[in-house]
Amino acid sequence: MAARPGVRKAEPLGQELVHAQLGGEGGKQLDLAVFGVEPGGFLAPAPLSGKPLAEGADGVLVSDEILREGVKVGDRLSAGRAGTELTVVGTIGSASFGHVGVVYAPLGLWQRLHYGLPGDLPEAAAGQATAVALQLGDGVDTAAADQRLGTQVLDKTATFAASPGYTAESSTMTLIRGFLYAISALVVGSFFTVWTIQRRHEIALLKAIGASTGYILRDALTQAAAVLLAATAAGTAVGLALGGAMNGSAPFSLQADQVALAAVLLIVLGLAGAAAAIRRITKVQALSALGANR
Repeated sequence: MAARPGVRKAEPLGQELVHAQLGGEGGKQLDLAVFGVEPGGFLAPAPLSGKPLAEGADGVLVSDEILREGVKVGDRLSAGRAGTELTVVGTIGSASFGHVGVVYAPLGLWQRLHYGLPGDLPEAAAGQATAVALQLGDGVDTAAADQRLGTQVLDKTATFAASPGYTAESSTMTLIRGFLYAISALVVGSFFTVWTIQRRHEIALLKAIGASTGYILRDALTQAAAVLLAATAAGTAVGLALGGAMNGSAPFSLQADQVALAAVLLIVLGLAGAAAAIRRITKVQALSALGANR
């Protein structure tokens, strides 16, 4: 496929969800997300084990999600309506599409799966693909190219959003995280509210002997920050341990930047909740420490 000005490379890409059997008739049933790419192209992944994709062959690379189903290098799969034979020649690590394990295949093999055609492809089917992946140069005006060619160019983030269920699931998870952060602030605020009420007489006594409200607030927030830092560190360690145990057995991934962001937000929101609770300190009268029934 010839590249246009400003396009460094252009390669066709095919995508198909297919049903397959391991070991032929009566074998284990599998669901596969098959991506067809040009062997040796920039879309073709380098195998972590085994051999790379080869043009015109039936060899495929499988993800860890497929390996966990009992598939191994050297196995043969019968996939699609025509029972197209796939031979596992290598592995690529973890990769999934729509919660289905990914398989990379040569583009010609993907075309046979897509059209359900055994044997050689007709000329009309040989040039088909789902999309074209581009490596663009700096400053390329994709909007002008779209208008001229009647195409639609999407960046990597937009292609993720276009995959089935991605936007809906991401929005749901973002909403859940938002509620969890809000609940965390409320729970921490409630804890420090009780803590402040229990220390009401001690705080009033400090004010009676001359401590300023600012000093008491700083002291209370410092104690709250110490509690939050220790609790967040302990909770993060437990979460990382549990997440590491689940990683690989569930659709779960630990990302350092997201874990760090969650820890920082918990501390910040916890301090906000604590500050709201500690406001009660400013209403404590020094005289209530004198003659109070303790």
